[in-house]
Amino acid sequence: MALQLRFFMVEEDERELLRRLERLELELWPELTDPSERPPLVSPSVALEDDAYYLAAGDVIGHQIKKGPDRGRFRIDEVVSPVIYFCRSRLDEDGELRSGYFWAETEAQGDQARLGGKPARFLSAVRELRELVNARFRKSEPLRGTTYFVGPAAARLAKGGLTLREAGRKGEPVRVYR
Repeated sequence: MALQLRFFMVEEDERELLRRLERLELELWPELTDPSERPPLVSPSVALEDDAYYLAAGDVIGHQIKKGPDRGRFRIDEVVSPVIYFCRSRLDEDGELRSGYFWAETEAQGDQARLGGKPARFLSAVRELRELVNARFRKSEPLRGTTYFVGPAAARLAKGGLTLREAGRKGEPVRVYR
């Protein structure tokens, strides 16, 4: 079973989330990385510049990209590795906040008896993240059966007039519950 949490967060919400996750000592890997790079630990002082990251709770497994403009860089295998994929919520060219999401595969592939499953540290980090988002974030009105979590700072900005819109070319506006 996989974890998928869709959200709206501004930079203030991201910093608060990273501050609360800091004690778990997760590594913050960029989506594409160089093989010699050492990732920083999750902390509110880390500058988030890319659109997506991995929160790793253990050794990651990656594959080298062989063709294209990113040739020679590594892509992390998110199904096998104990990582949470973090696609950030960003402002688009129209000044609207687009949704982001967390995604993690919590079940190991193959024979569970031989492989042993995902590490307990990773499962604890996934549970902690889910509980943190449920406790601190507000919910949106359901949009085609999907409920979004809205960070406290993003909810204040939405109340002040910022438009929240789901990601994608035809993303619809999202309203926060009062």
